[in-house]
Amino acid sequence: MEIQTKLGTHETVMSYAPNFIRDHMPEQHRAFYAGLPMFLVGSIDHRNRPWASAVFGQPGFLRSPDPAVLQVRSPLVFGDPLKKNLKQGSPLGFLGLEFHTRRRNRLTGKVTASDDGGFQIAVDQAFGNCPQYIQARNFEVLPEVAQMGAPREVKHLNKLDQRARQIISRAECFFIATHYSQDADNPTHGTDISHRGGKAGFVKIEDERTLIFPDFAGNNHFNTLGNIRKNPLVGLLFTDFDSGDLLYLTCSADIVWDCSDILDFEGAQRMLRFVVDEAVLIEAGMPIRWSFVEASPNLAGLGSWEEVAAKKKARESRSTDCEYKVTRVVDESVLIRSFYLEPLGGGPVPCHQAGQFLPVKVQPHSANKEVQRTYTISNAPNGAYLRLTVKREAGGPDHPPGLVSNELHAHLRPGSVLRARRPSGKFTLADAGMRPVVLLSAGVGITPMISMLEQLAKEEGTCGRQRKVWFIHGARNSQLHAFRDTVHTLTKDWQCATVHYRYSQPLTTDRDGQDYHSTGHIDLDLIKSLLPFDDHEFYICGPESFMQELYSGLKALNIAEQRIHSESFGKTRAKRAAPKALQAATKVRFAASDLEVPWDPSQKTLLELAESAGVEPDSICRSGACQTCATRVVSGQVVYTTPPVSPPDEGYALICCSQPDGDIVLDL
Repeated sequence: MEIQTKLGTHETVMSYAPNFIRDHMPEQHRAFYAGLPMFLVGSIDHRNRPWASAVFGQPGFLRSPDPAVLQVRSPLVFGDPLKKNLKQGSPLGFLGLEFHTRRRNRLTGKVTASDDGGFQIAVDQAFGNCPQYIQARNFEVLPEVAQMGAPREVKHLNKLDQRARQIISRAECFFIATHYSQDADNPTHGTDISHRGGKAGFVKIEDERTLIFPDFAGNNHFNTLGNIRKNPLVGLLFTDFDSGDLLYLTCSADIVWDCSDILDFEGAQRMLRFVVDEAVLIEAGMPIRWSFVEASPNLAGLGSWEEVAAKKKARESRSTDCEYKVTRVVDESVLIRSFYLEPLGGGPVPCHQAGQFLPVKVQPHSANKEVQRTYTISNAPNGAYLRLTVKREAGGPDHPPGLVSNELHAHLRPGSVLRARRPSGKFTLADAGMRPVVLLSAGVGITPMISMLEQLAKEEGTCGRQRKVWFIHGARNSQLHAFRDTVHTLTKDWQCATVHYRYSQPLTTDRDGQDYHSTGHIDLDLIKSLLPFDDHEFYICGPESFMQELYSGLKALNIAEQRIHSESFGKTRAKRAAPKALQAATKVRFAASDLEVPWDPSQKTLLELAESAGVEPDSICRSGACQTCATRVVSGQVVYTTPPVSPPDEGYALICCSQPDGDIVLDL
């Protein structure tokens, strides 16, 4: 409950959890267990250390003579720590996982009987679980299943040897057992075991006794994390699906809530670090061979440790350019066009978070030098492509046509090559658990909202989170309304999603109640009429006046600032700081250019000073939003003359909106 409360999920989880957490197994669970060849078990030893184990047998070795009783009729693998932990009344946690369908169900219970042929438990709790991050596999039970209990070599280790490291470094899943109990008679306390999955190698070996891995979004029950918060001892089981080797670890665990690796590892919501106390390695202990069928579709949105290292290296070298091939072009409206991009040469698609943008570099036919712009990635991570969506700025009496947007619309075709930096931006979905989400957009501001809607739909479809979502969009009319079909496809069967379109100048052919739902501009009165009283997360994107009006209105309603997210008014706004009066002798050194210049008070920012001195840093927005100008500060400090939307990484400064706070050395 403590972690659910911390992440804002407790009330929502409690609204539905009692309906499917039972004190007995429903009939479908009993049939499910009877068809499994493997059953995961969490137990505790005489030192109260958890261990994660697995029991194997021909389907049918799990029997349920009664909805409150489960029998395991198969001997344990020789050397499995579970053998010594099967005491009368001992609390156990269970996980049944059907790999080929990705179904999984869980149990907790207590031992009522045991012998060399297996054991029996009385059920305390039975509940289902979501299928995220499970790789689909078929199985074949080997004849060796009959000799599982026969003596064999068992390696006991106090640190990870070469074989243990191989198993961990190749693993795409493991099982984790935890234990916590203040009241042995309370069914919510006891032992638990759960599955954790990711791309192969998602568990990083830091040294001979230390592991760290990213924890991704799940069902928000936080059984595992809640237990660790109270009792940091855990048990881990790694299975080599090819060789059948089994690696058992008992460790101490630490939840890492805030570090740079969490930001760099796409999909990570926190990190867990384990320090090994004891390890047991049983080679060929699993009498089953597994054939890979299909990767989990949820892996597409997850990063890797290789990508984390690449991001760090790119920041150090300031070289983040990638080349993309345009594979498809789609008109979303009369002015908005999407370009589907894949890495040139067939490399991996860079991971991004829903809501981020892609900084592109283009040399227009009408210009003599390369220019940079940022455009939103309008799809959620999928591992296949990036969809870049651009509005053609036609220009008008008070502003010229968009140089780059017109260039892209006129000349970018399938087969064209586009150069860009890696995805960036901090206007992304907050880790807000089950809190309702309100996506508010106008015009081309719909682009980040589409990616966020896709991400939320993916979470809904894979985990059944039932998180309420409102998608409220304003357009002039149907000709200028982008992504209508996409939104319909995403939400047509989504009971917890509400869509509302408001047109300011509907055409005579636009149908009220079908093409749009109300007339005018999106304002606070509309929002109040659509939303029930609740603690929502608001995301706003559109013209500056649109965002300012809604932001100010929501604040006037006492909506907490951390619940309002937008391109201009992000929750991580830096406080406005008045620059100090600088000494005339203040020096600015551009280390990479081997150039030192005095601070010129006529220059408003360090970026302008650099440009006037002949240094050409990367920059795009000049407002502290895009992070493109982030520059490593070798020594000294900056002061922000206007608050950046999001602060840069530690040790970096956004030079487009800062001045030196005394002598300074920049890596430019």
